[in-house]
Amino acid sequence: MTVGTDRLRSSPLAVAFIVGAAVVILFAAQFPSGGEVGPGFFPIGISAGIILFALVELVTESDGGLDVSDHDLRAAGVVFALVLGYLLMMPLAGFLVGTILFLPVILYYSGVRSPATILLMSILLPVALFYIFSQFFLVPLPEGVIPFSRLLPRLPVWVML
Repeated sequence: MTVGTDRLRSSPLAVAFIVGAAVVILFAAQFPSGGEVGPGFFPIGISAGIILFALVELVTESDGGLDVSDHDLRAAGVVFALVLGYLLMMPLAGFLVGTILFLPVILYYSGVRSPATILLMSILLPVALFYIFSQFFLVPLPEGVIPFSRLLPRLPVWVML
């Protein structure tokens, strides 16, 4: 079964998902693994699934898909730009500082207006993710120019068991 150019034009989201997932696979394949399951395993697996489902969408003849022309894409464009800015500042700011700076902006843009919620989520979530990935899963996260993450205390061994 072949996919014609008309079908590709009528399913721009499926094509975008395939391209985006392929880019993620290319980058995740470069993560160090030491011959074992490493930090690239989950991004590659999830991206492969995205490609599979997008290909199924392309080869099926259903017209029940989303018509992009009927929707305002400004909100998606803003979120895409914010995420792109977050990813671009990651090498400079590091995961911890970058995420603490990114979350209040994306939360506010998403409609969260409670200062307490924004403050708590913007600090507690990045710190929790830092501990989960760096100390439990042993996945090194970007530290940035100034490694603020090294100021956090190490968790005792019994917490990680």
